[in-house]
Amino acid sequence: MKLTLRDIIIIAATTVLSFPVIYLLLMFATGSARIEINQQKKEEKKEQQVKLMKLDARKDSLAASQSQTFMAVELQKADLAKEKQQLVEQQQRVAMVEQELEKTRTDLTAEREKLEKIVSKSDDLDKKRLKQLAKVYGAMRAEEAARILETLDDGLCVNILAEMGDDRQKAKILTALTPDKAARVSRKISAPIRENPKLNMDK
Repeated sequence: MKLTLRDIIIIAATTVLSFPVIYLLLMFATGSARIEINQQKKEEKKEQQVKLMKLDARKDSLAASQSQTFMAVELQKADLAKEKQQLVEQQQRVAMVEQELEKTRTDLTAEREKLEKIVSKSDDLDKKRLKQLAKVYGAMRAEEAARILETLDDGLCVNILAEMGDDRQKAKILTALTPDKAARVSRKISAPIRENPKLNMDK
């Protein structure tokens, strides 16, 4: 086959012109090159997605922070409610103790009044008995009365003689007592501060 110069030129021109097209086709076929349309819009969309992701992450972080704050506030409220309950219970215990103390004070006051009445009655009975004894011994002969008073306690003797209204009978009885007994009784009768006229068998 004989090729003319014209044919050779045509083949050479075709080869030169078709090489870039073939090269591009090979690159597209192997994936080394691809056609991108509206690349700027895609990049803007990608940036917007990134911004949205950051915003979502910030929202999540804020929500987590608010959740922790809410939990802390709730725990604080629970602690305050517990302390308030404990305070109420303590106040109730104090009120109960105060009521018991008031009841005890009332009971003690009532007991004291009872004892005072008993002591008052006892004093009245003692005085009555002393007057009766003084009347009896005052009506007796001095020697007989002295013999009986000799056996009694000095304090009781003083109290009986103090209840006697007849000074002459007192003097006769004192004279009839033994010297020791008469001296002790006289000292008690003439003491600057008179002893309690209650009947006291321990003196």
